[in-house]
Amino acid sequence: MADNVEQWRAALQECPPGDSTRSAPLNNLAVSLQVRFEWEGVLSDLNEAIDLHRAALALRPPGHSHRSLSLSNLANSLKTRFEQQCVLSDLDEAIELHRAALALFPPGHPDRYNSLYDLGNSIQTRFEQQDVLSDLDEAIELHRAALVLCPPSDQSISLNNLAIIVQARFDQKGDLDDLDEAINLHRAILSEGVLENLDEAIDLNRAALTLLPSGHSDQFMSLNNLAISLQSRFEHQGALYDLTEAIDLHRAALALCSPSNSDRSTSLNNLARSLQAKFQQGADLSDLDEIIDLHRAALAICPLGHSDQSMSLNNIASNLHARFEHRGVLSDLDEAIDLDRAALALCPPGHSTRSSSLNNLAICLRARSEQRGILSDLNEAIDFLREALKLRPPGHSGRSISLNNLASSLRARFEEGGDLSDLSEAIVLYQAALALCPPGHSDQSMFLNNLAVSLQIRFNEGGVLSDLDEAIKLNQAALELNPVGHSDRSSSLNNLAATLEVRFKQRGVLSDLDEAIDLNRAALLLHPPGHPTQSISLINLASSLQARFEQQSIPADLDDAFMLYGQLSQITHAVLSKDLHAAKLWTTSAEQLKHSSALTAYETALRFLDEWQHVA
Repeated sequence: MADNVEQWRAALQECPPGDSTRSAPLNNLAVSLQVRFEWEGVLSDLNEAIDLHRAALALRPPGHSHRSLSLSNLANSLKTRFEQQCVLSDLDEAIELHRAALALFPPGHPDRYNSLYDLGNSIQTRFEQQDVLSDLDEAIELHRAALVLCPPSDQSISLNNLAIIVQARFDQKGDLDDLDEAINLHRAILSEGVLENLDEAIDLNRAALTLLPSGHSDQFMSLNNLAISLQSRFEHQGALYDLTEAIDLHRAALALCSPSNSDRSTSLNNLARSLQAKFQQGADLSDLDEIIDLHRAALAICPLGHSDQSMSLNNIASNLHARFEHRGVLSDLDEAIDLDRAALALCPPGHSTRSSSLNNLAICLRARSEQRGILSDLNEAIDFLREALKLRPPGHSGRSISLNNLASSLRARFEEGGDLSDLSEAIVLYQAALALCPPGHSDQSMFLNNLAVSLQIRFNEGGVLSDLDEAIKLNQAALELNPVGHSDRSSSLNNLAATLEVRFKQRGVLSDLDEAIDLNRAALLLHPPGHPTQSISLINLASSLQARFEQQSIPADLDDAFMLYGQLSQITHAVLSKDLHAAKLWTTSAEQLKHSSALTAYETALRFLDEWQHVA
């Protein structure tokens, strides 16, 4: 590779400035440097290639027979640098260069397909960075046009690319026409025999692996290729045995990579991704522990300033946050915050992933404020979320989630400090987020729930019954969007039950309380022993049963309520603030009603307090 670069350097020396043939060796040296960059990863090679492509383009003015080639080469080099450094100006320039190249390939030109494809991919990448829906729309039109011109050998790739971005637009806008098109495209992919090709690829990779003796230099690549093919088939067909085998193969590939091996980082990340897919299937916390260790190992061998550094920091932080949510160990959350801060420092103003880094850090800070009650964490989270929202202006597809996140933090601050202006702003932001969310969108139920909770809080403050009635309607709409089996169903059940119970206390209509009890029972079934939020469901159902006992004096309701309170003493997960709050409610009820469980309630509350102080 080095010889090739030096060969073209020598050729360039033979064509000094002013030579009519200079553009060719400039282009060839640039291409050879970019190829060397792709093999060795030295960024100075890529930077030099870009400078040389610029020089070649300057020597190929409009009308030059090779101008389109120079436009495309420079565009591709800039996009590659964007993928390394995430500087959006590189991607923007690459897009404009691809546009200029496409203009030189009228309908019927043999290179028009490649030009449409390259421009479509670049605009799709910009959408993935900035979430501007007009980019997504344009990328779809370009990929559609490319598909018409696509040679048979690339048909399945073009179909798959178009299916992915049409599905992405459905996820953003909720237009059922997009969903229908995505389904039809996937059917076309199947008719192209993609899965059959995948089966064949697995068979071929397996055969190739068996032919290699132990220690062969190609063994790592064969293990990796077979693992990737198996995981791809798992993603298409859902057979867990494919994923299990892929994990075993990635482990074997990693074992072949010494600490100094250039493939080690890739191998660590591949194994982590496969384990992440397994964790999402069954939530085995040992998988999450290993994922974190693998991402730590990848970070340890990532050079300072490398474009993968912020990604590795974010990977560790997000998985530590997930582990905190399952185990409640605050040191995980503290470390996640430190890592998110480090990732943000690598994404200065203008960086394409800054809004995501701001959002990640803010979410962790807010979670810590909920556990420790430190208002400075919450204030900092709000500041970060305001900045993130500014980076997602109207038209940005991530704007609705930024509105929602800022609203949630403002509502949390109201609950801490009681400033009604925070609650009022939160409601306005939630309403704006909901207005941007098309019917059927995956975020709609969350936005409905959040607005409902805020309106109920405002009712608690001002006593305006219309706020409460609207909250109930919103919660009912959210529950309809979360059928049996949906991950958010328990939250929707709890929220609707809470608003109905509040309305019962206002109007005394017993059917509201009966319905709240039924909803709380359904929520508790979704939070069995060992679930980190079981205490919330226990206390909600116990409180509603106690409220009905106070109305109807049915002894079974009171017995059931204190049976539920008693289950708090059996909690085994790391104690969180909500568990301590639940134990305090139990002690209050037991004392008021002179119940025999009072001593156990106090012992449980004191144990929870001691454990909570130790993890806090």
